[in-house]
Amino acid sequence: MFHDGEEAARMDGDRQAVYERERPRLLAVAFRILGSDADAQDAVQEAWLRYARADPAEIRNVPAWLTTVVTRLCLDSLRRTREYPREEPARAAAGDGPEEVALLASELTDAFAVVLDELTPPQRVALVLHDAFGIPFDEIAHVLDTTPGSAKKLASRARGRVRRPAEPPGADPGEARRVVGAFLRAAREGDLDGLVRLLDPAVTRTADPQALPPGAAQRVGGARAVIAETRALRATAGRARPATIDGRPGIAVRSGRDLEAALVFRIAAGRIVHYDVIADPRRLALLRIED
Repeated sequence: MFHDGEEAARMDGDRQAVYERERPRLLAVAFRILGSDADAQDAVQEAWLRYARADPAEIRNVPAWLTTVVTRLCLDSLRRTREYPREEPARAAAGDGPEEVALLASELTDAFAVVLDELTPPQRVALVLHDAFGIPFDEIAHVLDTTPGSAKKLASRARGRVRRPAEPPGADPGEARRVVGAFLRAAREGDLDGLVRLLDPAVTRTADPQALPPGAAQRVGGARAVIAETRALRATAGRARPATIDGRPGIAVRSGRDLEAALVFRIAAGRIVHYDVIADPRRLALLRIED
């Protein structure tokens, strides 16, 4: 039997283990809602402090509880620091079928500039939680303190505001595949000159925390910073293959039959302007991949 002090230490250890397991997913959620590494870190740290103070007997589902706390902290942060348009009348946006939802989910990260300006905080939360992480609308409704029907309408309105073509008008899918294939070869071989030719000078890279070493930024910008990041790809190059991911040019990294990570690219004028490294299991499960 544990003494009081031993029992408290065991419970603290259990909480720490749970938090460390859930932290990468929480950072991925917070980053995609807030668009900022620092703000995401702050939200997840505050959630940990609240979890450490909470009564475990009152928490039925720890991952869901932590997701709710982090998301509400993100909502509070958005409402404090930014001006947003007023809510529109409830209406469904055209084209909310599974294919359209999947396509938009792959656009969420490089659409941050649009999202920040054009979505209200509830719209942004509903869109990110459902389309990027597959969280059901009844859970999202609990987070937003609304009904599942209203949460669904919020996500629908958000899609209507940020939906855009996967590639610029007139983009050649064959050219995009060529660029991605060349990127993978250059990364495998450590060909820095080749990478410079393929990357737009203002290229950005975003990534789930599961794909990064501890403390690494989820968002980096500029060709030099992004080229430095490609060193990690060399370690997995043997398992990486070009693929079409939700209709976008990409790279799939597999371990046997299991999908380990996916890189989704945005190409313009023959150069890579953005790519997102997806490694969160919930996001990976939503991808449609054609090798």
